[in-house]
Amino acid sequence: MKHSLIKIDIRKLRLPNGRTFEQQMKYEAKRFLKILQEEIDDWYMSYSPVVYQRTYAMRDSIYAEDYVDIDTSGMQLTIRIKQTDVAMHKSLWGDGEVNALLLMNEGYQVKSGWHKDIPYFGYREGGHFLERAVERFEQENYFNIKIHIDY
Repeated sequence: MKHSLIKIDIRKLRLPNGRTFEQQMKYEAKRFLKILQEEIDDWYMSYSPVVYQRTYAMRDSIYAEDYVDIDTSGMQLTIRIKQTDVAMHKSLWGDGEVNALLLMNEGYQVKSGWHKDIPYFGYREGGHFLERAVERFEQENYFNIKIHIDY
């Protein structure tokens, strides 16, 4: 009996709603992505750019992976939300690249220069849409899913 239990694939187990465990996790990943996109849209609507035109590339760069990582150790489930390369932008202040999703979520303040006091150029408060999306998701998180966003 003990040997038979080891071979059970929990991804194929059916839940009371008729979905397999794996199907439910994919559904939850897409549910989180929808919430995150709503939060980003709300952030976009919080101001209107004057100097540039939005491409919405940051919002469109995120996607829910076609597979979900299911870690049964400690009964923790992880949904990985990923980004395309579009989320990466060339830095205006150096040779490197920056992750626009993280930069807009966390905010920034340049230390010096003529532009340091110009809103949305020299500084920007963080949108914190990632944290709000996780908070909203967790309000109806019946499976105790931990959200992990790959950067």
